[in-house]
Amino acid sequence: MKHRITVAGREFSLFQMTWPVFIELLLQMLVGSIDQVMLSQYNHTAVAAVGNANQIMTTLILAFNVISLAATIMLSQFLGAQEPEKAEQIYSLATGLNLLISLVLTGLLLIGADTILRIMQVPADAFAEAKSYMLITTLSLPCQALMLTFSAFLRAHAKMFVIMCITGLINIINILGNMALIYGLGPFPSLGAAGAAISTSICRTFGMIFMIIAFYRSIPGVHIRLRNYRNISKNLFRRFIYIGLPSGGETLSYNLSQSVSLIFVNMMGTYAVTTRMYTLLFAQVCYMLISAVSQSASIIIGYCVGAQEFDTADRQNWQVLKVFTPISIGISIIVAIFAGPLFGLFSSDPQVIALGRQVFWVEVVLELGRSFNIVLVRNLQAVGDVAFPVVIGIASQWIIGVGLAYFLGIHLGLGLVGVWLAYAVDENLRGLIFSIRWKKGRWRQIKAV
Repeated sequence: MKHRITVAGREFSLFQMTWPVFIELLLQMLVGSIDQVMLSQYNHTAVAAVGNANQIMTTLILAFNVISLAATIMLSQFLGAQEPEKAEQIYSLATGLNLLISLVLTGLLLIGADTILRIMQVPADAFAEAKSYMLITTLSLPCQALMLTFSAFLRAHAKMFVIMCITGLINIINILGNMALIYGLGPFPSLGAAGAAISTSICRTFGMIFMIIAFYRSIPGVHIRLRNYRNISKNLFRRFIYIGLPSGGETLSYNLSQSVSLIFVNMMGTYAVTTRMYTLLFAQVCYMLISAVSQSASIIIGYCVGAQEFDTADRQNWQVLKVFTPISIGISIIVAIFAGPLFGLFSSDPQVIALGRQVFWVEVVLELGRSFNIVLVRNLQAVGDVAFPVVIGIASQWIIGVGLAYFLGIHLGLGLVGVWLAYAVDENLRGLIFSIRWKKGRWRQIKAV
């Protein structure tokens, strides 16, 4: 695989871009999962509570990712086309939109927390802790929005190492906060799920501050001002929304479908919810590498499209799939073989360990489709083919991912294994469809920014 590539007079190294993203994703996984891991030593209802609350929060945070992803795509194309004045307008547009969305979502969550948790059918023994966790973390949503926005700006400029360092720092802050506030350390009381929420909020606040400082130091001469909005043309705004809404729509649909299928899992009992949480944690390890590579490759492909170098973009896409899909599947097989001891690290419940073993062999099959989806959806978005992935995603995720999950898991009584079988069918079907879409090459005719 070619490690270095020159696009629009700029040299990129896929390896040098990827390894910081991989470390960043690893640390993000720790930030997102450390609450559940540390709470597993506190009590198992807290794990289920945080798992449910995080599913809701993750789905809503995707609204920020819609804007951030659109910013990354358009910035990489503008920078590839050497139009820095347009790039500066994107900085202001993305910052303002994400801040506004975060304030609206904060208000809605504070008002409707009880209703949302009841719709999710959160188990009664986990309801109070789930509500406490969600209300506290809601207050830091504006910080999360700005952190993701400025991270997108840095990513478009290939400043992956900077993002990795900041993610590592806030991960340390989160772990220290958890130690002090979940269990009670020194003068701090033992707060359980509420303590984890406070620590997460502090972590997001510092993350926002560090990302903003890093942006201005790494990319000098850039100014984000309110008056920049007057210079944004209607065509640029429409293009931004056209790219952003469908690009985020596929991921938003996926997470909403996951939230609905979580309702089915909640009906199976707390042990099934706990098993699901740990399975998702180990699954992240399996697809983390190909996710990191796909993020870096999509930036390069965005530059290629901006510079009208379509053959280079095509080669980059297939090389990533050929090299890294077998690695992801290999990792999932290793995890499946050692699933018993791995699940035993976090739970002594024999039901959780036995169910985790069964589910993870289904995960091996699921990883094949997910690897193709991760790479191809990002690359289709990077070249501007944004509507097709969301249309196929919505249809497959809801008809198969949700409908088949209910049929197998609830109607046929296969439980969590049935739900995972539905996920595997959904992922592999979409992977096949997106492969055909890319191979046909219609994306070459899409007008770049």
